[in-house]
Amino acid sequence: MLVVLVIAGLAVLVCVWMVSLGRGGELAVFPPDMPPTELPDAGHLTAADLMGLQLPLSLVGYHTQVVDEALYRLSTALGERDTRIAVLEQRVADLLAGRLQARQEVFARPAEPVRTEHQPEIASKPEIPSKTAAGGWEDDRSDAEESW
Repeated sequence: MLVVLVIAGLAVLVCVWMVSLGRGGELAVFPPDMPPTELPDAGHLTAADLMGLQLPLSLVGYHTQVVDEALYRLSTALGERDTRIAVLEQRVADLLAGRLQARQEVFARPAEPVRTEHQPEIASKPEIPSKTAAGGWEDDRSDAEESW
């Protein structure tokens, strides 16, 4: 009986020694117990995809790994969308600033036009007759009196 125990002990030691050297094999990979999350890529994620998402339940609530993966995909999609919106807003601001600057250049007037010797003088405008306190025109009254 003692001999059987010694042989069993030596067999256990040899097995432990072989496993410690890495010759014992690898553990099997088991598939997850929940279905994969059906979400599209970050660039194609829509509100309808999130509304239709059903997260699997575990013993004490939602399955943690699936929720973490869904939140990671959602945060990536929102980050990409925010970056794209910021780039587009910057482009719009640059275009509006360029358009405003172009308008200012087009409608800007020089302070004083340059005059040369060969340009004609601008004729002065005739004077406009003034209205009297009675409401008539002075020139009209004088013309009317002359014609009587």
